[in-house]
Amino acid sequence: MASRKTWLWIILGGLGFCVLVLFAIAGVGVYFVASHIDTSSVSSAEVVRVFDDARARFKDQKPLFELDDRERPHATRELSSMPQAARRTENLAILVWDPDEERTVRITLPFWILRLGNQKIELGHRGFDIERLNLDLDELQRVGPLLVFDYRATSGERVLIWTQ
Repeated sequence: MASRKTWLWIILGGLGFCVLVLFAIAGVGVYFVASHIDTSSVSSAEVVRVFDDARARFKDQKPLFELDDRERPHATRELSSMPQAARRTENLAILVWDPDEERTVRITLPFWILRLGNQKIELGHRGFDIERLNLDLDELQRVGPLLVFDYRATSGERVLIWTQ
């Protein structure tokens, strides 16, 4: 009888430990998302300043990708031909403006997260999929800070992607 009680306590202790681990993982996940995604309400007059400030570090640099008439992305230059930067970039930054909700969303994704798999990141109501750009993460990191994509929809949405 004593051995059954012992096994019962071991099983209950193991289950309790698993529940605590699940709560810890959930907490880390919530913290990670909260620290890498920032949303804020911005008027349509202020959004121009927000995007100009984000784009200012690239001055007159042309984005690495542009969309053609059918909204298919194409590279404006080859990453492999660009010189190597002194320091590798660590994050892919995305800034999105949603004019319907007058809200900007700023996402900072470390490259190690992007390497985990083919997660789909849809930007805006129209569902622009960042996977359509076929980004070579190693090359993006190698060339240093770079303006990757600057898109303005006729509906007013805007997407800015860069490495930092």
